[in-house]
Amino acid sequence: MRPAGFRATASLAIAACWGLGVANASAASSAATDPATIDFCFEETPALPWRSRQKEGLYFELMDEVARRLDLRFVYHPQPWRYCLAEVAAGRMDGAFAVAQSPERRAVFAFPPGAPDIDGDVLRIDSMVLVRRRGSAVDVVDGHVVGTDKPVGVLPAYAIADDLSRAGWALDTDSRDHLAQLARVSRGDLDAIVLSAFRWAQLQANGGSALGALEALPEPLATKRHFLGLSHPFVAAHPALAARLWSTTREVRTSERYRTREAAAVAEALRPRATH
Repeated sequence: MRPAGFRATASLAIAACWGLGVANASAASSAATDPATIDFCFEETPALPWRSRQKEGLYFELMDEVARRLDLRFVYHPQPWRYCLAEVAAGRMDGAFAVAQSPERRAVFAFPPGAPDIDGDVLRIDSMVLVRRRGSAVDVVDGHVVGTDKPVGVLPAYAIADDLSRAGWALDTDSRDHLAQLARVSRGDLDAIVLSAFRWAQLQANGGSALGALEALPEPLATKRHFLGLSHPFVAAHPALAARLWSTTREVRTSERYRTREAAAVAEALRPRATH
């Protein structure tokens, strides 16, 4: 006959093994229900070297490698950004890239744990500048635009538009094309627009007589860090998969191969082009 202490120890061991078995079964069940295909939307307006409507650019190179490492299939849906945000909020899209953090975005997206402070999670960093006609009185003082009674042009549904709206700026979001917005500034329909500093540098490198009449204020309005955003329903249903998506994105993003590829693509995008 075994002593009572032995029976108690054996019972605890069996219980521990049972608990481990339940945990493993739960994990296996969760993995079994994880989707093999994940749907992402993205802003369809081209912004090379990052993205194009044809699904070319650094974002897709990055995400394709993440999908390969996780043995998943990613489906990319080009959409107007406002529509993409609505689709994620409704749970019809699993996520989007690249998403800048803001109170409005956090209501729609889950971000990598620790964002925005972990550099490896950042898909892209870009500043936003105010572009005006050269010599114009339009300026920014203490966070407010002065020297104009016209609204400031900004692409619709971008996080910077939410920021400026909260600060009380009057905004014009009628155009989804920054080139059209720049033309409106040149014509005098608008006195200023908000533009990506990278895109402004890219346009200057490409040249064009119309740009000579415009200038960007030297101090950026804001600097935005962009991430892979996942829908709250997706993260709630597949928390382990969401964690793997973010961690694998970080691994690819910080790899020597991707950093080298990114540096070359950015340098090429900013290379001065001959004008005729």
